[in-house]
Amino acid sequence: MQIENHFDIPIPPAAAWPILMDVPQTAACFPGASHIEQTGTDQYKGRVTVKLGPLTMVFAGNLRLEDRDDAAHGAVIKASWAEVKGRGNANTVTRFALHEHEAGTRVTLHSDLQLAGQVAQYGRASGMLSNISAQLIAAFAKNLGARIQAAGANAQDPAAATASIAPTPAISGLTLIANALGQRLKQ
Repeated sequence: MQIENHFDIPIPPAAAWPILMDVPQTAACFPGASHIEQTGTDQYKGRVTVKLGPLTMVFAGNLRLEDRDDAAHGAVIKASWAEVKGRGNANTVTRFALHEHEAGTRVTLHSDLQLAGQVAQYGRASGMLSNISAQLIAAFAKNLGARIQAAGANAQDPAAATASIAPTPAISGLTLIANALGQRLKQ
């Protein structure tokens, strides 16, 4: 299943890039994400709590940042997630890029989502997953924007903005994404 999203943040791409590349801090802005930690160069693991209708599922997963282009402000995130009770898994490949937009940055996300097991039965309603994905991306963007605003981030001092971003409590949701960053689960 293909899912496309975008969100805006209130700083230019050159200032936004180092913030978004701090995956554990940025992922903490995503609804449902927790226990995000770096396991190697551009490799991370974490958990995502997902609410699908009456079910709440917890996915443990691994994220890998590939094809990172610091000059063009783009990368690919590959993620694999397994539901901790064995009810299915999800794999995503998310391409994201930052572009100047109005007074800030537009982040575009193109995800290929593959679901298996019980979670795939819910995934058959692709319209539902697309809508949930859009809602989660909007919540992520709001949380990230609030962190950036609170940190006083600006184009002149992106390192200070990154250093002062503090974790936000996780909220349940279908993290399609990856995310990571964006769309973290996007499973």
